[in-house]
Amino acid sequence: RDVRSRLCFTYRTNLAPIGLSQLTTDAGWGCMLRSGQMMLAQALLHHHLRRDWRLRPDAPPPRWYGLILKLFEDDPSAMFSIHKIAQGGVQCQRQVGQWFGPDTVCRVLKNIWTAQEGNWPCHTAGLLYVEDRCIYRDMAEECAASRPAYPGIINTNSRTEQARIPCPWRPLIILIPVRLGPEGKINSAYIPKLAAYLGFPQSLGFVGGRPRHSYYFVGVRGYHTYYLDPHVTQAYQPIRRNTNCSSFHCRMPEKMSLAHIDPSLALGFYCDDKSDFEDLFKRIKQLTADDSSPILSVGERAPDYLCMDDIDEDVLVGE
Repeated sequence: RDVRSRLCFTYRTNLAPIGLSQLTTDAGWGCMLRSGQMMLAQALLHHHLRRDWRLRPDAPPPRWYGLILKLFEDDPSAMFSIHKIAQGGVQCQRQVGQWFGPDTVCRVLKNIWTAQEGNWPCHTAGLLYVEDRCIYRDMAEECAASRPAYPGIINTNSRTEQARIPCPWRPLIILIPVRLGPEGKINSAYIPKLAAYLGFPQSLGFVGGRPRHSYYFVGVRGYHTYYLDPHVTQAYQPIRRNTNCSSFHCRMPEKMSLAHIDPSLALGFYCDDKSDFEDLFKRIKQLTADDSSPILSVGERAPDYLCMDDIDEDVLVGE
């Protein structure tokens, strides 16, 4: 039921043209974009419906489910549509129709989130993009910092009702691109560490997979990981009231050995509040103690070069 409750976004045809490219499908090039959509959608499901929420076949989905799904509709106006993400890649030297790497999709999602900071859902949570595999406490605190009360109309009995008053710490989504070995092969020393991160309660999984074939990895058993596959081509489906949403879900995940994944991937975490972030911070610190080659690390204060607004993108994490 956990996998069946996750939103699964796949290739679509018959789309409105994507930007100036006039492309009407993302088949063959959009798998990393779809994987990024899935990981962010899972963070929003955690955010509004909690980690233990499950889709029930005998009951209609909650209102928040429909609102979250609508954010990812394949429509140019949707906040996290394939159109918005593909066009956002232009700022990262990726033209519409070009394949994204894990770093690019994380960077584009962060840019969209920042641009929409005054709107739901971006007003109700922070999104931290980690550039050098180290989560710095001061950057996390800044990202989750106080914000003014939300000026829009908010339905009662919901998490966004809390946005009517300022708060000292918003929930935090953390995206971390990493490279875990040479081209095409993960360093075997990282496999047990990666499996450990997937077991953290804050884990959203990771996006990656094989060269130019991205998947959304959602869980682990031993050193095998389970994933949702976007490489299924379906026709565009508008999202309306009473829409049959079965095409946005996967009944059974695929399985892959962690030894077979590409070393370039991006981890995701969701921290519900400050104590949840502190727990994640402590777990990473404990996992990396006396480790000379950790996947991630934590620190109290970011170095000055990460705080520069005019940093040259050429020196950022590569793909």
